[in-house]
Amino acid sequence: MWPSAELQVSDDGLRAQAGWCESLAGRLAGSSAPTAAPSSALTSSAAVNAAHAQIAAAGARCVVRVQATAANLAVAASGYDGNEASSAARLGELDPVAVC
Repeated sequence: MWPSAELQVSDDGLRAQAGWCESLAGRLAGSSAPTAAPSSALTSSAAVNAAHAQIAAAGARCVVRVQATAANLAVAASGYDGNEASSAARLGELDPVAVC
């Protein structure tokens, strides 16, 4: 049997994770493959240039995914915060129960 574990989430934690993802996306966007080699008749030069283009495209896709994750985390943080406030308000509206 696996030990039980609790997932503890907070709006501040979600916002911090969103900020980290946004920072990572910025660093990824700032990275690039080396510039193309000067024109050459060598086949290997064309292969290297093609590989650089594929790496740049993969990096761009990665940036988009990390930015989307950051946005989703920020939305989740707002939803979490709103849910907590709503739950607290609804709980406060309940009549206290007398225990004898």
